[in-house]
Amino acid sequence: MPQPKTPPTERINSSFKKLARISPELHAAGKELTKTIDTLNDALEPLSLRVAAWATIAKGGDNNGNYWSRSIGYAYVDNRWGIALKQESGNEMADETHDENTWPFSKAPRWMAIESIAKLPELFETLIERVQDTIVKLKARTEQTKELVAAINSAAAELEGRKDEK
Repeated sequence: MPQPKTPPTERINSSFKKLARISPELHAAGKELTKTIDTLNDALEPLSLRVAAWATIAKGGDNNGNYWSRSIGYAYVDNRWGIALKQESGNEMADETHDENTWPFSKAPRWMAIESIAKLPELFETLIERVQDTIVKLKARTEQTKELVAAINSAAAELEGRKDEK
């Protein structure tokens, strides 16, 4: 003889009670993972990199131009540089449909935090490349700026010389 079905109200009541019992363990596990990322952020903070970098966790799309991606990065989010997670989606043929959500690691959806950890080494390698590229660009712009300053100083000296002639 088949077992009588449990009424939906009893099922939801029982499920809610179980969620209430296990949620503290979920929060503790999440907090522990976030603590390890906070340690990484604390180690990176004194370096004052101020260079963003992202590593793709997963991505996909279809033949209609729809795309999605998830990334872990080092970026300026919520007024602080640190490890962050980003989710993007849209359609390549319709720019106005692009959606992007970026969170500090501690505020990201837990499932994204879990899948992102394996990409930390790739993120650090990308960050190194971005920092090295930024160094080259900063040096080039510094030289360009020095040339501009020299031109301004020359023009100012020339104008000053004309004032002295009067």
